[in-house]
Amino acid sequence: MISADWSEDTGVGHGGRRLSGDSGGRSDRIVGSILFLIVIIVWGARAGARYGPEMYFEGDCPYYISTTLSIWHDFDVDLSDQLRGGLAVHGRQIALGRNGQWYPKHPLLMPLLTVPFYALFGMPGFALFGVLVLGSLAVTLFLLARLFAPRLAAAGGALLMVAGTFLRHYDYNITPDLLAALLAALGLLLLLRGRGVGGGCVLGFAVLAKLTYLFLLPFAWVYAFLRGGRRGLACSIAAAAGPLGLLLLLNLALFGSPFISSYDRNIVLQDGALTIVSHRGQFDQGLLHGLSGELFDRNHGLIPTSPALWLAVPGFALMLRRYRREAVLMLLLGEFYLFLFAT
Repeated sequence: MISADWSEDTGVGHGGRRLSGDSGGRSDRIVGSILFLIVIIVWGARAGARYGPEMYFEGDCPYYISTTLSIWHDFDVDLSDQLRGGLAVHGRQIALGRNGQWYPKHPLLMPLLTVPFYALFGMPGFALFGVLVLGSLAVTLFLLARLFAPRLAAAGGALLMVAGTFLRHYDYNITPDLLAALLAALGLLLLLRGRGVGGGCVLGFAVLAKLTYLFLLPFAWVYAFLRGGRRGLACSIAAAAGPLGLLLLLNLALFGSPFISSYDRNIVLQDGALTIVSHRGQFDQGLLHGLSGELFDRNHGLIPTSPALWLAVPGFALMLRRYRREAVLMLLLGEFYLFLFAT
C-alpha cells in the first residue's frame, strides 16, 4: 500500500535496516519530555541567574528585539522609530527598503514568533523564548538519534550535543540561528521518517528563519527522491514551495523584487558616502584560513568549544555500516556547511 505521504518505502535504510525510531512510542515521549525538562530547568536556571538588561545590548540582539517591538507597537517592520542614530550607525544591521525604510537585515520569522512572549512577559519573554527553543532542539536531536540508536544512547547523545558543544552558551541569548537549527533538525526528522510533505514544509520555514538553509533543500530533495521516487520528490518540493513563496512575496513587498533579499540592501560608509552593499560578495575568505578559524579559534572553533562532536567520528562509522544512505546525507550536509561558512 502507498503511504499517505509518499511511496511504499516505510523507513528501511539503504543498508537494509529499518530506522529503529520510526514508530516513536510512549517510552520515547516520556524520555523526550524528561530531556526537555532537564534542559529547561538547568539552562533556564543559568539564564535566570545571569538575567539582566545587558543581554539585550549584545551583538545583533538589539535589532531582533527592536523588530519585535516595532511589530507589536507600530504594526510594521520599519525600525526607524526604534533605532536612535543615522544609517552610519545602524546601516550594517538594517536593509534599506525600496522607499527608504529601515527594514531588519535578519529574517522576520523569529521576531514574529517572539511577539506573544513579549506581550505576555515583557522583556524577560525573549530569554524565555530562547530557553524553550533550546529545549525543543534537544528533544528533536533525541528523536533524530532514535532513528539509529537505542533510547538511552539517543537521549545521552542529545544531552551531550547541548552540554558538550557551543549550544550550551545559547541559554542566555536570542538568535535566529537556534530557531533555524531547530526547524532544520525537525524537517530532517520528518523527512527521514518518510513524511515528505511535513519535512519539506518545515525545511521551507527553516529558510525563512535563516536564509543559508536554502542550500539544505537540494540535499533533502535528493534524499526524498532516493527514498520515495518521483512522488517523494514532488511532495517535498511542493511542501517547501509554500514557505519559499512567502519569502519571495516578502522580498517583493519590501525591496521591489522577489530575488532581492534583506542581505542585498545593507548600508556602509565608504569614502564619506553611504553605499548599499550585498552579502553575496562577502563569501571571499580564503578556504584554509576560514577552516582554521572554524575549527581552532579559541572562542568560536568547533574543536575547543565543542568536544562532544568527536563522538561523531565513531558514530558515523557505525551509522555508515547500517544506514548508508542516511549517513552519507548527514556527512554531505555537515561538510557542505563547514566549507560554506569557511569562505
